[in-house]
Amino acid sequence: MHNIVLAIILLVFGASCNQKPVAFKFTNFNISSAKYPVANDSTRSCVFSADIPIIESGNYTLVDSINAFISKTFFGKFANKNLSLKEKVQAESDSFYQIYLNDFSEFNQSDFPLTYEYDLKLTIPFHNQKYVTLKNENYDFMGGAHGYYSTLYYVFNAENGKLLSSVNELVSDTLKLQEIAKQQFYKLKNIDANKPINDQGYWFEKKAFSLNNNFGLLKDTLIFTYNPYEITNYAEGQTEIKIPLNLLK
Repeated sequence: MHNIVLAIILLVFGASCNQKPVAFKFTNFNISSAKYPVANDSTRSCVFSADIPIIESGNYTLVDSINAFISKTFFGKFANKNLSLKEKVQAESDSFYQIYLNDFSEFNQSDFPLTYEYDLKLTIPFHNQKYVTLKNENYDFMGGAHGYYSTLYYVFNAENGKLLSSVNELVSDTLKLQEIAKQQFYKLKNIDANKPINDQGYWFEKKAFSLNNNFGLLKDTLIFTYNPYEITNYAEGQTEIKIPLNLLK
């Protein structure tokens, strides 16, 4: 009897050891709406769009981690409601329109144009057995001279699902990384190395070039993105530094 039980245990254990990792798969869910409180008046509109990945299979810890991160980070106001991720996206759309209607009610007796727009696009530009990169591209406009847009990256450890807090968890020689990035930035922006960088239209802390913590891992590249207003004026737009991984070996 003991031999039979032992054989079953070994059979199950052997099967689990030979089992291939579950493939990492996701599907995209999107929603888009354009609402006009006044018919045929395009100067008064509320536009909402969202495109997000829903992780369906892979390391269970990773799947739960990324889905929970998306839910909490972008739709956290609905955390206490028993809603699926798709339902939270719809709830966010409804909430955004309600905000618009509340503001619109203050101006509906005038010719004041009122257009609100929100666009959220989450993608997974890279994943392998070690890491998964989530990219967040967003834009919002709620009046003023112009809207605001940004791109943010989040890199997850594919084995334990943890979000990397620093590029130090990817690169051991951070001094080399910093120097390569500085050279690329100076070349890209035509910075005069003989003059203080903050005298050339930038506002880095400590008045010296430095990498931010907005990093993404791609197939053969490490990317850093500075968003508008982060290191210089809005008109300069975003700045991307792409560092080939082979330079960091």
